[in-house]
Amino acid sequence: RSWMSTTLVLLFCQPSACALSGPNARWIHYGDSRLPPLVEVVGDPCLPLERIVRPPDCETLYEWSVEQGMSDIDPSWACIWPAAAALAHLLKQSPALVRSKSVVELGSGLGVAALTAAKSGATDVTLVDREPIALHCAMATASLCGMPTAAVGAIGPPGSVRAAMLPWASAAAVLPPATLVIGSEILYDPRDTGSLVRCAATLLRGGGTLLIADPVRERVTGCRASLAAALAKEGGVAISETALAAAPTS
Repeated sequence: RSWMSTTLVLLFCQPSACALSGPNARWIHYGDSRLPPLVEVVGDPCLPLERIVRPPDCETLYEWSVEQGMSDIDPSWACIWPAAAALAHLLKQSPALVRSKSVVELGSGLGVAALTAAKSGATDVTLVDREPIALHCAMATASLCGMPTAAVGAIGPPGSVRAAMLPWASAAAVLPPATLVIGSEILYDPRDTGSLVRCAATLLRGGGTLLIADPVRERVTGCRASLAAALAKEGGVAISETALAAAPTS
């Protein structure tokens, strides 16, 4: 693989609540043994998504997982994190970043950034996450918003959205090459940055951009240093950092 003509862009976002985390929600599922309680959140002008499907909040998802004996679930994806909202807003405001590109979102959670990319002219979009219910919600959102969906590896219409339940270490071996890899608030363990970089290197083997949105204040000390070291080991990457405006709150 080669990192030639590849750019890493680090976007730093100040903490800010997105209007999509507000109270405008309609219950669509009250929870059972297969799915947690789910709501449909009305879209906001900050994103081109008319509806978003998600659990009511992280606590509700956690309580459901305990009731179902799922001790290993990560409930944090139930919320739309500030960096994810800000990245999605950037892609909406600057569609040239994604237009005619094959996009992969790593650690996609609810997938608001990837789905915004699909709405903004991406050729195809693939969401990658280890949480199957998060991907279920993201694909439900895609359907509600009128986006075409397809299975991984299947041919779909332009702008198709796909979902892959995979860890980063496996994603690159399963997915086809991409021209843009995105992620938000995925730098939370220095031990994982190596697999993140290797995955991105393989996906972007034909060249492209790795776009990571992260809080201004590092969530876990050492993640960015570990990322820089992993990138230096791979070589051939141009790195830039810039401030990222928070998504509007109304």
